[in-house]
Amino acid sequence: MLRRRLTVRFAWQMAIAGLLLLILAIIIFAWMFRELESIEIKRNFAPYGISRLIAESTVDEHGLLVSEKLLEQLEQDGGWLQSLDEHGNVLQSFFTPDDVPISYHPGQLIDYWYGVEPFPYTLGFWIQQKDDRFFIMLYGKSKVGSLSLQPHMAQAEIADGSITFPHEVEASLTSMQAWVQIVDQQGNEIASWHKPDHAVSSYTLRELALRSSYPERYGTMLQSQYDEQRQLTWIVQTPLDSSKQSASMPGMPDDLRIIVISIALFLAAAFLIMVMLAFGYANLFVKPIIDIVGWIQRLGSDQEDADKLPQPSAKSIFKRRKHLFKEVQDSIHALAAELRASKAAAKQTQAYREEWIAGVTHDMRTPLSSIQGYAHMLAADKYSWTEEEVRSFAATILKKSQYMDQLLEDLALTYRLRSGKLPVSLDLHNVGALLKEAVEHAAANPLSAGRSITCHIPGQHIYGYLYPPWFERIVENLIANAVLHNPGDTKIVIELIPLAQQGWQLNVQDNGNGMDAPTIEQLFERYYRGTNTDESIEGSGLGMAITKELVQAMGGRIKVASQPDEGSTISLIWEGQRNKAAADS
Repeated sequence: MLRRRLTVRFAWQMAIAGLLLLILAIIIFAWMFRELESIEIKRNFAPYGISRLIAESTVDEHGLLVSEKLLEQLEQDGGWLQSLDEHGNVLQSFFTPDDVPISYHPGQLIDYWYGVEPFPYTLGFWIQQKDDRFFIMLYGKSKVGSLSLQPHMAQAEIADGSITFPHEVEASLTSMQAWVQIVDQQGNEIASWHKPDHAVSSYTLRELALRSSYPERYGTMLQSQYDEQRQLTWIVQTPLDSSKQSASMPGMPDDLRIIVISIALFLAAAFLIMVMLAFGYANLFVKPIIDIVGWIQRLGSDQEDADKLPQPSAKSIFKRRKHLFKEVQDSIHALAAELRASKAAAKQTQAYREEWIAGVTHDMRTPLSSIQGYAHMLAADKYSWTEEEVRSFAATILKKSQYMDQLLEDLALTYRLRSGKLPVSLDLHNVGALLKEAVEHAAANPLSAGRSITCHIPGQHIYGYLYPPWFERIVENLIANAVLHNPGDTKIVIELIPLAQQGWQLNVQDNGNGMDAPTIEQLFERYYRGTNTDESIEGSGLGMAITKELVQAMGGRIKVASQPDEGSTISLIWEGQRNKAAADS
């Protein structure tokens, strides 16, 4: 469950991050394509820019084009635009100068277009379809500032690497801050006029094409003219208007600049998302793990509140974070509960141990005092004891020593059972026969005199793998427990019951005082109750603990059912599989 939850959470967060990156990539690339298109429109306004803007414009009810973007771009370009009908009449005009005709004869427009007739504007002419209509578009741009050396190349003189123009040509070139270069067929300069120091002296075909197509990249407007007679190339350049130069990244083309900016924006956005994702992971995963490690350290410390873990509120972020590690948190809480129970059990066990040691010390001291007293009496010279008195003293000493021996044997047996060091073998015996003999021995004990003890053994033979001395000890301990802790008129019934798969059950039932839940829970503890010094009956106080461990050592289990004032039933259960497994071991 924890692995699946972590996998789902990681996958979900990575999917969200990927989706954000995809959305950002779409936005950034859409912006990049739009900017590149805008650059292309500015660079090739006629015809590409105008065609694109007309395609994006709308047509009103009079069949006229309406596009504010078209007007804005046309104004920035410095040109004008006319829409003509099939007869050459102007339908719409945009930024048209006063010297531009409002109608054209078909042959006249063609002569203007091809330059047969002089016209003060550079013309572009094309037909475009829009909303099932055909628009005849005429674009013009002033020739002022454009350079053409064709009329003056024949008048120019070339000598010693310099060029000499007529006075009026030089005045025009000087007004435009232009300079002229002449290169041979290899692109090497052979002459120049007013060339600045930063200008290059050699041109390749590629460089001429780039400088002509991308003036904003180099900051100059370049025009070239080939002189077929001399087989030379004339180059004229003028500084580009500063408003048209790329101010953001000098020396870098606008289109490349846009691509670099787009990539940089995407990388920056990706980095920001990764940082946010890292902080999210730190908040969602690392913080709970640090808290969990802190809890474990507190559990391993000796602090009084080490087992008191914080509980999150119902709507807190803390709870949402910890829910991801719910199993770990539950395990720590369970461990804390076990530690609390272990601490309580340890304290209680220590109290029982101290009580038991005090009781055993008392019980050992009592018979030992009797033995010492009778020994001193026998050793004293001032007394002369009869043979009968000596025998009486010897009997008392023997009884007390036997009691001490039994007490030490019980103590040793409990720890041998606890350590599992019991070199005995379990053999197959008739359980009914062993039970009958054990009940007879217990009933013959002086403690059981006058008590009602009955035993019910089924007619069928029941066999089990047992160690007879242990089985007899178990039966005697259970009967002695029922006799010692119940009134004299209590009826004790022992019953042997067969179970499935060759299992069997032994019930020791009485109708005496019964026991409450705390007593049942501690009934088989080694140190529970200890030796009851208020009772006149001598005993080690280990009988029930020894009984349970002997039953378990022979493959059985013990169960207690009791209610105060309603008697008790102690059941010894040997299931067929468990009994066989115990014998095989």
